[in-house]
Amino acid sequence: MDKQTFIQFLIVSSVILVAWWAVSYFVYGRRAAERQAAEPQRRVERVAPPPAPEQEPVRPDVAQPPPAPEPEPVQIVLENGIIRTEWTNRGAALKRLTVLDERYKAPYTKGDERPPLTLLRDFEEGTCSDTVQSVTFTERGGGEAGAQHYQLATADLMYEVIEQSPTRLVFEAVARDERGHALKIRKTVTVEPEAYHYSVALEFTNASPMEYEFACAVRGPAGIGREVIEPLYRGTRVGKREGANDYDISKFSLGNLKKGPQTDSSANIAWAAVVNHYFAAVLMPENMEWVDTVVAKSITETDILARQGRWGLGTVRNESDRASLARQNATVVVNTDPVALEPDGTLTERYRIITVPKTDEMLDRYDAGLPGLVEFGWFPTLSRLALALLKAIHKLLPNYGVAILVLTAIIRTILHPLTRKSQLSMSKMQKLQPMIQELQNRYKDDKQKVSQAQLEMFRKYGVSPMSGCWPLFLQMPVLFALFGALRAAIELRHASFLWVNDLSRPDTLFHFPFYLPLVGNEFNLLPLLVVVMMIVNQRFTPKPASEQARQQQKMMKFMPAVLGLLFYRMPSGLCLYFTASMGAGALERWLIDKKAAKIELKPVADTERKEKRSGGTSRKPQKRSWLERLQDRMEQQHKASGQAKRRKEKK
Repeated sequence: MDKQTFIQFLIVSSVILVAWWAVSYFVYGRRAAERQAAEPQRRVERVAPPPAPEQEPVRPDVAQPPPAPEPEPVQIVLENGIIRTEWTNRGAALKRLTVLDERYKAPYTKGDERPPLTLLRDFEEGTCSDTVQSVTFTERGGGEAGAQHYQLATADLMYEVIEQSPTRLVFEAVARDERGHALKIRKTVTVEPEAYHYSVALEFTNASPMEYEFACAVRGPAGIGREVIEPLYRGTRVGKREGANDYDISKFSLGNLKKGPQTDSSANIAWAAVVNHYFAAVLMPENMEWVDTVVAKSITETDILARQGRWGLGTVRNESDRASLARQNATVVVNTDPVALEPDGTLTERYRIITVPKTDEMLDRYDAGLPGLVEFGWFPTLSRLALALLKAIHKLLPNYGVAILVLTAIIRTILHPLTRKSQLSMSKMQKLQPMIQELQNRYKDDKQKVSQAQLEMFRKYGVSPMSGCWPLFLQMPVLFALFGALRAAIELRHASFLWVNDLSRPDTLFHFPFYLPLVGNEFNLLPLLVVVMMIVNQRFTPKPASEQARQQQKMMKFMPAVLGLLFYRMPSGLCLYFTASMGAGALERWLIDKKAAKIELKPVADTERKEKRSGGTSRKPQKRSWLERLQDRMEQQHKASGQAKRRKEKK
């Protein structure tokens, strides 16, 4: 396909795509929007239970005992200045956990202010966090084959509050089944001062006259707050201890959980967590031997289905996707090992619920491999180094936008010698192009001879054809490291710079009244500046020597558009770095080009002789470069093939 045909193909494809979108929007999208606007907001209601069967009428002459009243649900609040927890005695469960730290407010505004961040709550109606959701009793008669298991749901068990203070809460209830098993559960919750966690002690007592084994399923964090409606970075994690200070982390994405519950039955499970982009909610048992398996499951956020709160009309691009988006949250359930209890026997187990921002400083306090929850990507060590440097700059210049610009300048300065060498080498290659063309015409029937002559010419003039690639190779790890650092840095959350309100989000200036393919309905400025700077960079990039490389460079003219689409929904902090880096690169290339234009192409040997005649110091013998070694090998192969050809002719 030639260039003209390729461009025509792109133009025709683009016209068809835009026309198809326009027809789809005006035919289907507008009608759907009108129906949604006219449709009243739906509310999720509980389905009424079926009517009970008719009973015999109560005889008035027979005294009937009054029915035992069911305890009324109560709401209790414990807080320590860092977190606020709200509890219900139905299941002795956590209804809501709010982070009170002023640095980590909600990702949305109410009025003109951001409210405190609600990290955990009953996202799915009737599904609270931190509760014993079931108990399994085991009776053994005749060995393992004769064991009988009886499961009892306890998530809705009504507990009695027997002790309450501003920092301590004690629940108590007895779980009974129809076979006479009775298990008294006492749950003690303690909120420690100035901490991102609270502690739980579960005391189990056999309240029946029979001996049995029991195991329980403890539901940990049930869902975690969303930064945005899209399922970005949410999922579950399971930490397993593999050595004294070595932990391995298993990940279950929301895509995995769509297929059904995922079970981790590894040995030495140390904790289970639900995570989003910047926060983690972790259930960490004190005794790892208590844990048998961890089950990760998806939950459905009821308020998204009901279009309530943050997620009303207009917050979802396609209302048909609302149900799918609502299912994209998760919970973890810890299943414990069976334990035998004699009558009046007691077992106590302890754990902590840790709700913490994903920073090394916070996670290091709890150790147990939790710092691994901060996901930096392919080059974590370089990313941590870049983030440490960014924070150090921020201490001197307390604005993260300015700190990113300074970090960009530092990186460009470090890479300048390589960039300069690459640019000068590419300029020399361009000046050698007439000689290369002459060699190709002279030895047009012998490609091996052309390659050998070109290598000899490169060595004669001190030019390396690969020198232009080294800066790119060295910049790629730096680029990925910065991408990982800026993506994971919670410090950029809500950090402002010029018109950007949040460097961790796209710099949306306004919203269109319609949706566009690939970019949505947001107008983001920084990705457009990235495109402009890339075009400017291409303007100052020297033309390559070979015809094939020039064709590849022409194809690269489409890269700004591709890069603009790729970066359109990226964090504005990353776009700011790319814009500044490319702008600095264009200025750098312009200055180097001015110097390269004055350089005369001379053989290296002539330059060395001139230095000797002028009294300059002679150069020390240097190791042979890889290019020289490659040339020697090619010459040896050429001689060997020539000798083999002559031997064949003699025969």
